[in-house]
Amino acid sequence: MKTQEKVFQVKAYMKKQLIEELNLSSAYEFDKIVKPHAEKVGERMGHYYTPKQVRIIFDVVQTHKKMKDQDEKK
Repeated sequence: MKTQEKVFQVKAYMKKQLIEELNLSSAYEFDKIVKPHAEKVGERMGHYYTPKQVRIIFDVVQTHKKMKDQDEKK
């Protein structure tokens, strides 16, 4: 049975919206994954991450999830 993957739209997001879109459980988990890459991500513009920042965050979170899955398989 095939699973449908959700299409991620790159646009400006608030932190809470990003957490929901990336299927993370909490703001704590988001911060734990993203803070080590804060220099690469940069600061938010007000309450929003820019589309460029969102793309970087998405890549960071996906890489983290892949590494986590590989560790669990071992």
